[in-house]
Amino acid sequence: MKAFHFTLEAVGTLRRLQEQKSMEQYSRCLAAKQQAAETLEAAGRELEASWQEWRGRLAAGVTGMEAARIQSFQRLLMQRRDEGAVALEAAERRAGSALHAMLLARQQREIVDKFFDRQKARHQRDQARAEQKFLDDLGGRRGSSVLAWKPADNPL
Repeated sequence: MKAFHFTLEAVGTLRRLQEQKSMEQYSRCLAAKQQAAETLEAAGRELEASWQEWRGRLAAGVTGMEAARIQSFQRLLMQRRDEGAVALEAAERRAGSALHAMLLARQQREIVDKFFDRQKARHQRDQARAEQKFLDDLGGRRGSSVLAWKPADNPL
């Protein structure tokens, strides 16, 4: 019997590697997106804490110099929060792009897998046909040789 050989094995290997790389890239993009979200959340918490401090100091009475320093710090925190929002949007776009690339790579790999399955099934059908033909030929020879045999003492 002839062993099965997939004609597109190299393409299948390439597609699996591409899918693996795209999955790794998507994973890195998701991690970067999570990091950007955490950074944005931390900047928001820090800004909220600054506002709380501002309200407390205003209630207790604050000098003009101290108020200017706190407002300057709050502007810096707002800028940091805005930069974090922009970074999060960029990370979300990169993650979406990486997801699209991963899905495309998976689709291309699945096409090769379907071709593999079809080629394997065809090979198995051909093997089964060849085995059946062999058994039929073997059965045909055996039947004719049994019928052709006549005992020597029987005059028929």
